[in-house]
Amino acid sequence: MPETYIITPDYNGKRFLEEYFSSILNQTYNDFKIIFVDNSPHNESLDYITENYSVEISSNKIKIIKNSKNKGFAQANNQGIIESFKDPECKYIICLNNDTAVERKFLEKLISSAHKHPEAGSIQPKMIWGQHPDLLDSAGLEYSRNGLGFNRGAYENPEKYDVEEEILGCCAGACLYKIKALEDVEIDGEYFDEDFFAYYEDFDLALRLRWAGWSSWYCPEAVVWHYKGGTKLPLSEFTVYHNWRNYTWTLFKNLPYSFLLWNFPLIMIAEISQIFLNLARGNYIILKAKKDAYTGLKRVIDKKKRIKRIYPFKEIEKFFILKWRP
Repeated sequence: MPETYIITPDYNGKRFLEEYFSSILNQTYNDFKIIFVDNSPHNESLDYITENYSVEISSNKIKIIKNSKNKGFAQANNQGIIESFKDPECKYIICLNNDTAVERKFLEKLISSAHKHPEAGSIQPKMIWGQHPDLLDSAGLEYSRNGLGFNRGAYENPEKYDVEEEILGCCAGACLYKIKALEDVEIDGEYFDEDFFAYYEDFDLALRLRWAGWSSWYCPEAVVWHYKGGTKLPLSEFTVYHNWRNYTWTLFKNLPYSFLLWNFPLIMIAEISQIFLNLARGNYIILKAKKDAYTGLKRVIDKKKRIKRIYPFKEIEKFFILKWRP
């Protein structure tokens, strides 16, 4: 049985699958299985896989989970994680978007970094913007004192981020999680918070891993190209709603009340700016996002009480920055 499981949620992503599978199945490290979780309303992706990778399916190299409806990025990844846990030999989970292609030593370098840093719960590869390979997509997550989350190094020259270093946490579009770390932060059978559905779920997980005492490292030798925005446009109603609802939930769920009070002016500026900027763009869904964010806080606070907290907050806060835009 393999020690590594690659989990890939899919939503209408057939056009990306040829490059995705050809790069994954041509790795120098081969001790893995792929769990492909399809949230699409039709079978185009599944038809493509069964037509082109029947051998891998019959050998269980590729396992397919088909959902009857779109269960979201968070739940789809959880489904893959739970399936992976059935294998007692599994040590690593690699979350990988369907709209990606990876360098041939991608898995080898991630696994090597995981061995090198036994205290790390997650390892972040270098994510390069597929449509613009001269620009970086993510070298990990950055969290601002106003509650805004950013991809570290986004839109910068990829060569600026060639140093292996400790970071706050990992972007779930492409990263490695250790099984023991995920088990350590599980709440109600969930690893990614399924209430988030999509967006900010990786910030939430990164902060919970930090609270539980797990570090995170950036591995620039593991390279992945991400065709950013392949499934959802940045200013779609779906993106605006989930992004800005989950922004608020991440704040109240993971940060101490003393931090929220001390940084209240910055947080309020960020909250109000979101509303007015989106209204100016005609994105009226922002009003529903904020209404649902605050009416749903009771459930968020209930989960806050069950977060494992053994690491001092000052050791988490030292990674925070102050930033307003990428």
